[in-house]
Amino acid sequence: MNLTAVINQLRTYCLPLGGRVGGAADFDTGIETVVQITDPVTGGLVYPVAVVIPLADDAADNSLTGGGELSQIVTETVGVIVEFDASVDRRGQGAVSQVEAMKYSLFAALLNWQINPPRADRGRGLYYAGGELVTFDRARLFWTFRFSFDALVTDADGFIISGDPLTDVKTTVTFDAPNVIPIIIDDHQ
Repeated sequence: MNLTAVINQLRTYCLPLGGRVGGAADFDTGIETVVQITDPVTGGLVYPVAVVIPLADDAADNSLTGGGELSQIVTETVGVIVEFDASVDRRGQGAVSQVEAMKYSLFAALLNWQINPPRADRGRGLYYAGGELVTFDRARLFWTFRFSFDALVTDADGFIISGDPLTDVKTTVTFDAPNVIPIIIDDHQ
């Protein structure tokens, strides 16, 4: 899935994040580089912030049988990891109570969004795939919200052989030796 497109969508339509969204290859890299945003006036960290990371790329079996044709659904999943301020309540209860409101703000920005319309299976956009606690400490709580997209992969996405296909091959192999039976090759037997 195109992480940059997801980040831009969140920066534009998820108002509680205030544009504080970045991307990374994994959670550890993201929290070291993306989520360390400070207020220029107070010098304190600004919350909430989010990092978008790739999570999974799961392929279903080919739904067409025989004939060498391909129709396959690939479920692409990204994680939107939101960092909440947990410094007021070191048990994390105050921070985790913000998760539901953030979830619905993310829904407003991402659910049914057509990230890649030509590839969408049955025209379906992004959908919610679940969420869970990543970790928390005395100052921060990290929660992952997973969003998925079902991409349709067909023959048109694969390798296209140039030239004419080898079909209807028929030949007879004969030998100059006497008493040898000719070999007949017919691919339609």
